[in-house]
Amino acid sequence: MGRFLAALALMVGFVVFSAPLAQASDGTHWLVAPCPPGSKALWLPRVDKFGTDLSCTTEEARGKAVKEAVDSGSPTRMMNVAIAFAQQLSDKALTPESPCVLGAKGAIGEAFGTCVAA
Repeated sequence: MGRFLAALALMVGFVVFSAPLAQASDGTHWLVAPCPPGSKALWLPRVDKFGTDLSCTTEEARGKAVKEAVDSGSPTRMMNVAIAFAQQLSDKALTPESPCVLGAKGAIGEAFGTCVAA
């Protein structure tokens, strides 16, 4: 657990201090697609490389992916978990009317959102 917390602290510092702020593009909007029944849009940690993916899935499947990443002991996979949780938390503020960056993905409520040109 200590390694996970260290990786989380490292990742939060990396995200906070190195990521440029994205600017919403004029003439864009969220294209919202509902997920199939029984699933919702959730950010998942990638297995084989740095990053996350947004997918229509279940809480149980996400929990399994997170547990496998943490149990792996891989700092990269544990950082991916931290990023996935941060993205999910950040997306709670999104609405279909929120400004967006062209091509961005987001969990709009329980639906899958993609920022497109108006």
